[in-house]
Formats: sequence, structure tokens, C-alpha cells
Amino acid sequence: MNALIVFALSYAAMAAVSLSMERHQQQVAGRPFAGMALRLGGWVLLAVSLAPAIAAWGTSVGILAWLGFLTFAALATGLQMTYAPRPVRWTAPTVALLGAMAWMLA
Repeated sequence: MNALIVFALSYAAMAAVSLSMERHQQQVAGRPFAGMALRLGGWVLLAVSLAPAIAAWGTSVGILAWLGFLTFAALATGLQMTYAPRPVRWTAPTVALLGAMAWMLA
């Protein structure tokens, strides 16, 4: 369960950071929009995704596992932005919400 929480928060963070770039904004929404809030939110969400990893596995293993989940989240976000960019509008917020709710319940 902890692995899914860390992955969900990492995926949402990577999606937010990627959507802060004008190129990806064009892919998803068809027009550029304010990306600074997404960039800041993505970095904050990356920091938040570290907390459940450290809480579940301790400091040394938690940071290492977090880096591994960041790698897979970046891969998932990159693949989705390549092959199906439009659904990122609803998948990223949904996954972030589910990950946060699972973390609260755990």
C-alpha cells in the first residue's frame, strides 16, 4: 500500500512539473497557460511524496525507494505525454487525490 501511495504522489508531481512546460501545455490543452503554479505545486508534491516513503521504510531505504519511484513515475508520465497527452488533465489530479486519501487512511 505504501508503494502505491509514493508512486501516486510521485506521478502527480511529475505530471505537474511536465505540464509547467509550454510544449506540454500545448499538447494537453491546446494553448499555453500559467505554468509557474504547476511548477511550484509539482516540486511541493515531490517533497510531500518523500514523507510516506520515509515513514514506511526509514530514512536510508525510504530515500532510495523514493528515488526509484520517481524514476518509474517519470517514465509513466513521459510515456503518457508521448502517446496520450490529453487524459493527463484528469489522471494526474485523480491519482494525486487517491494517493493523498490512501496516505491519510493508512
